[in-house]
Amino acid sequence: MSRPPATDLHRDLARSIVEHLRGSSAEPGQVLSENGLAAVVGTSRSPVRGALQMLLDSEVLERRGDGRLVLRQLPAAHEEPLPGDAEAGAVDRLYWQIAEDRIAGRLPDLIGEAALMRRYDAPRGIVHRALLQVMGEGWVERAPAGGWRFLALIDGPGSYDESYRFRRAIEPAALLDPAFVLPPRIAARLRREQEGLLARLAEGPDPREVFELNSGFHLALMQASNNRFFADAGLRVTRLRRLVGYVIALDRSRLAAQSSEHLAILDRIEAGDRPGAAELLIRHLDAGRSSKARLLETSGQTIAALAQPSR
Repeated sequence: MSRPPATDLHRDLARSIVEHLRGSSAEPGQVLSENGLAAVVGTSRSPVRGALQMLLDSEVLERRGDGRLVLRQLPAAHEEPLPGDAEAGAVDRLYWQIAEDRIAGRLPDLIGEAALMRRYDAPRGIVHRALLQVMGEGWVERAPAGGWRFLALIDGPGSYDESYRFRRAIEPAALLDPAFVLPPRIAARLRREQEGLLARLAEGPDPREVFELNSGFHLALMQASNNRFFADAGLRVTRLRRLVGYVIALDRSRLAAQSSEHLAILDRIEAGDRPGAAELLIRHLDAGRSSKARLLETSGQTIAALAQPSR
């Protein structure tokens, strides 16, 4: 079998880089390194350079006069970072088919691209791109001999409730850490994102956008603790719950309330009342716990619907 063209590889790596930057709450002006990004996406510097050039051309990144590579502006969570992609729909459908089969236990922990091509009757380029998207989100990694290894996930009501209890313990504590500082530019971005979600509720925003923006809100607060242990725990639990998070993002009954509660927490932080913000955060986590657990009981059917061509 022939490999995907280099331009396809660069395009897929570019998407993985964007997913990483979004998940790590990167801000405009942040300095990036080729070595660091190559390590994140699991490849060498040479193909990463091609991906970075695409991101420079699309004005996601920019090169300063001193030669430093910096983030210019991340695209919105629901926007395609690179224009002119005729295969995006097929990749998206395959992504959801893989997600459905993985949650249902129909895919082994270790699998090769050839096996996935046969299973889904899909060309190698589409399979490879879907896997790179999954890798960018942190629930698969490259394995020896060209295979792929799926990582452990929060995959049902029991494990999701366990994660909620963990988050209830650490997220309010991160808000109360003595080193906590939420920079004004990050607070302003979080406010824009949550107000934007509220304004678009009638349009039915993409579940991935809802999850990325809402989980990004919580992750930004953990990182604002300036405590590496809180920040690392927040990033880890976000990755673990990403896939089922896309499912619970379809809970329309809580979308408006979630964004309103996030904005209220932000109001308390900006007013200097971190204890009050921590109390609101606990109530916020408790409010969504039971409804999301119920939704997860039908997660297989929900993801199956997302994999249909009508998307």
